[in-house]
Amino acid sequence: MKLPLRGGCQCGAIRYEISKQPLTLYCCHCTTCQQQSSSAFGLSMLVERDGFRFTQGAPSAFSIPTDSKSNKLGLFCDKCGTRIANDTEGRPALSLKAGSLDDRARLRPVGHIWVKSAQDWMAFEDDTLIYEGPPDDSYYALMERWTSQELTDKPTS
Repeated sequence: MKLPLRGGCQCGAIRYEISKQPLTLYCCHCTTCQQQSSSAFGLSMLVERDGFRFTQGAPSAFSIPTDSKSNKLGLFCDKCGTRIANDTEGRPALSLKAGSLDDRARLRPVGHIWVKSAQDWMAFEDDTLIYEGPPDDSYYALMERWTSQELTDKPTS
C-alpha cells in the first residue's frame, strides 16, 4: 500500500494518518464487531502505534470489557459516532477500523477470525486463513499472509 494512508470519521471532525505499512487486514466475525459495525463482520487493520497519528481532532474513548485483565478502549468520534480503532493496553498495535480509511477500494483481507460467530450465509474462500476464535498464533500467520499479498500486488515499473 502506498503511504501515507489517511482516513477519518464520517463527519470529518477526526482525521488520522498511517506512516508505516499495516501489519495485516482481516475480518472479525465476533458478536461485538457485528454489533459495533451494524453488519456481519468488522474489517480490522493492525497498525503499529509509532506509525499512526491523529492529524485533526481527538477521539473519545470508552472501556470495552475483555476476558483478560488488559484494558481495551474503543476510540470514536463523539460528534458522529464513527468507531476509529480499538486500543488494547500493552499491545504494540492498534486495531484500526479499516472502513474509516479514505481509500478502501484496494483492501483485501487475508483472513477471518471468530468465524464460530459468523452468519450462516457467510462463504469463505478455500485459501483464506480461518480461525474459529481469536488467532492462536498471535496473528503471525495473518501478518505473514498480508506481507506476502502486499509484495505480490505491488505494481512493477
